[in-house]
This record gives sequence, structure tokens and C-alpha cells, in this order.
Amino acid sequence: MKKSTLVGAAIAFAALSLTACSAPAAEPSASDSKPFDFVYLGGVTGGQASLSQLEVAALKVAVEEINDAGGILGRAVEMEIIDTKSDPTEAVSVLQKRLAAGDPPDLVRAGLSSTEALALLPVTTRAGLPTFSGAGSPLVDDTTAYPYNKLTGGVFSRYAEMMRTWVEFKKFDTVAVLAPEDASGDSTVQAMEKVFDGSSAELAIYRFNPADLDLSVAYQRAIEDDPDMVYANCLGAPCVRVVAARESVAGGTDIPMFGDASMSGSAGGPAAGVPASAIENLNVLIFDGQLQKKAADQTDEFKVFYKGLTEQLDPTGLSSATIAYDGLRMYAAAAEKAQSVDAQKMIDAINDNDWPAGYFVTYGKAKLSWNEDHAFPQQPDDAFAVVQVAPLVGGQYPAIDVFQPKAKK
Repeated sequence: MKKSTLVGAAIAFAALSLTACSAPAAEPSASDSKPFDFVYLGGVTGGQASLSQLEVAALKVAVEEINDAGGILGRAVEMEIIDTKSDPTEAVSVLQKRLAAGDPPDLVRAGLSSTEALALLPVTTRAGLPTFSGAGSPLVDDTTAYPYNKLTGGVFSRYAEMMRTWVEFKKFDTVAVLAPEDASGDSTVQAMEKVFDGSSAELAIYRFNPADLDLSVAYQRAIEDDPDMVYANCLGAPCVRVVAARESVAGGTDIPMFGDASMSGSAGGPAAGVPASAIENLNVLIFDGQLQKKAADQTDEFKVFYKGLTEQLDPTGLSSATIAYDGLRMYAAAAEKAQSVDAQKMIDAINDNDWPAGYFVTYGKAKLSWNEDHAFPQQPDDAFAVVQVAPLVGGQYPAIDVFQPKAKK
């Protein structure tokens, strides 16, 4: 990667850090000369390998950007990549081995999925390690249980709120919820039931085994009562099978399907590997940064990120990459504001910082904030959009039939 592509971002990052910092300079210590050790725990191999590849590439962009701006409190960031094989048990095992082998890391990327994160967070919390992950489960949003965890992605309850907005916009009366039999699916069902409490729309819940190669039977059950719409939650390869099942069932594509941000974030998107007819009447919830836009409508932060990412690979998606990239930059800026890499001080700095609109590339020009009660950011409605599914272009969704509610006031 050419460092010249990151000069603008480095200057912007340094400006944010210096503006945010109100504390006196940190006292020097023996650790100041050591690199800032950032450990990436993710499925380099296994079922989430394609998404992990995007995350690692994006994090390399962030590492170079931060180091070009002087590092974190003068310490160069070094990323250590540890393969979890996309398995939560393996994730805990390799983390424990890493902690037993030497000095604890300064920051951990604790898994790509909710299942991995929920397995890792008890270990990182006991060790007092600051973390971020790709999780969307509300269970991760427990700041009492996991006080050193802050996230830059979306939470399933927020997806459900956007889902309700869409359902009311379309005037649908019945919604079939199709969710996997795992931690993500449990969280999705709980979020949908809570958000739709009091709604005129009725929910019917159906579960599927994400390991099943043929999901036509599960999909047939979901549409047998002729719902107005199917809401699908999935991540990775099961998304392809969910979408493919629509075409294999008679009349399956006649019923609209809405995929949440987990589906839209799958490598290649839900149009990858299925016939064009399978994506008829299929819309997905996306983060604003996944939407293909003219250069004039893109933030400077996004342009720098995207150039750096595409110098490494041809992206098959963006949300896993942008969420990881934003997470590392968030902690770097927080450390500069706190003038410390202490976990609690960085968490406090994240909560206290007045983050500029557009700083986080996942969300376009939206303005985010954090507070002590939540690990997830407070996200305005304009941080999301709903689009009709089409093949991705450069990892982004073409702007087809875009629905984007105005930000809440």
C-alpha cells in the first residue's frame, strides 16, 4: 500500500486526537517504547474466512493510517493475527494460550460473529482488556458484564426498529421471521418480539439450522400461511442458501423478503452465487457506507479508507471491513484523548468524545455517540438505508429503490 494515499487521513486523525485531548501529557513509562500490541482474533479459516479477509485488509489500512499520524501515544501499532477457525471454542482456546504466553495485548478484536464474541468477552473482561468485535447481539451490549467493550457496528434491536419502520411504510400486516438456531437467531427473535410489541403487524417465528445445506423446507414453513413479508437473519454462507430456497419453493419469490444488516454484510451480498430470479422482491438493510454513491457524496474519510482497501484486494463487501476499521480508529483516538491506554480511561474517552459527523466510514455522514449504558453507538436513522438487492459493485450496493428515513430529532 502506498503511504501517500493515507496522508489526508493521517492529518485528519491527528487533528481529531489533538482537538479531543484536554488532559495533560501522560507521564513516560517503561512501556512507552514498546509497540502498541493489537490482537486480531477472527476466522482466518473456516466459515467466516471471506469476511475475516476483508476485516484484516481494512485493519491494515487503519494501522498504517494511525502509524503515519505518529502511532498511539507515540507507540507504533503492531497487529497480531490469530486464527479462531470461525469456532467459538477454538477462539477461547487460542486467546487463553496467547494470554499465558507473554505480555497482555493493549487491544483485542474479539471475534467476527456474536457467537465468538460472547465466548471471548468473559475472558477478555477478566484480563481487563479493551475490546471491539463484529457482534450484533444485544447480549454483548451489557456494560456491567463487559465494561471494557465498545463497538462500532449495529445491534439487532436497531435492525428490528428499522424493520418496523419498513413494515409500517409498506403497510404489511403479517411478517414471518426466519432466524437461525444460534445466538444470533435468539437475539434477532427477542429483538423483533420486543420492538413489534404493540404494532398492528403480527409476527410468526420460524427457525432453521444454519448448517443445513438445503433450506427449502424451512423456507416453505415460513411462507405456508402466506405472510406479507419474510424477515431473514443470517450471516455468511447460510444467506446464500436462504436466498436460493426462495426460488426452489413454488411462489417463493412472490413474497417480499427483507434481509437485515447481517445478510447484507455477507461476502458478495445475497445476490452472489444465486440465479438472478432468486433475488426478486428482495430488499436488505445496509449501513450508509455500503451504498454506492458519486464521489461528490462520499466523505473524505471514506475515500481514504476505500482507496487503501482496494489497493489490497477487490472487496466482496464493505460492512465487516468498515466496522473493523472504525473500531481500531475509535480506540486510537480515545487513547489520545485520555492520554492513556488504560482500558477504563479509553472507554470513558469514547463516551465523552464529541465524535465529528462522518468520522466513522460505516455510517456515511451520520453522527454517532456512545454512553456508559451501551457498548453500541447511538445511531440515527440516516445511518442506515434499505435497498433492492442487485449484484455488488466494488463491494457496494447499487442505489436501487433506496429508502432512508430521516434522522430522529
